[in-house]
Amino acid sequence: MKARAAEYWVIGILTVGAIFFINQAQNVSSATLPGGIGPRTFPLIIFWAILILTACLVGAIIWEKVKEKKVVSIEVESHTNLIWRIIPYIPRQTLIVIAMCLLLVFLWQYLGFIIVAFLFVAGASLFLAPAEKRSIPRSLVLAALFAVVIYALFVYVFKIPLS
Repeated sequence: MKARAAEYWVIGILTVGAIFFINQAQNVSSATLPGGIGPRTFPLIIFWAILILTACLVGAIIWEKVKEKKVVSIEVESHTNLIWRIIPYIPRQTLIVIAMCLLLVFLWQYLGFIIVAFLFVAGASLFLAPAEKRSIPRSLVLAALFAVVIYALFVYVFKIPLS
């Protein structure tokens, strides 16, 4: 039940975030490059895809619950299960990654995208990797590669400045 509640939170956060960023992308210049791609094309594609995927996930959860009700007899729910439906379980790691994302947004304007993206990916990969698979050199290389590729993709391909 705790894992399911965390899943509901993730669905809710992704949905609200995607709707917010779709709304924000509408404010980006609509000037198009040859071929019809503009600066807001990529963000709109990504956030609409997130909305579609969360809708699919909600559909899968509903389908699973419908199948469960057909197979299993109705059980009386204890007060504990009811509380976990109301107060979801959020793992400590999730809260730390959310805090890292907020820090990324705050520091972006002061340090720039490449440095903040490097620090975020390095920190997240070290923090989220299991202890036996944790490798500082691999995390640093991954972070540098990610930061440079994403920067080049946005600045040179999509013509969206990240400064």
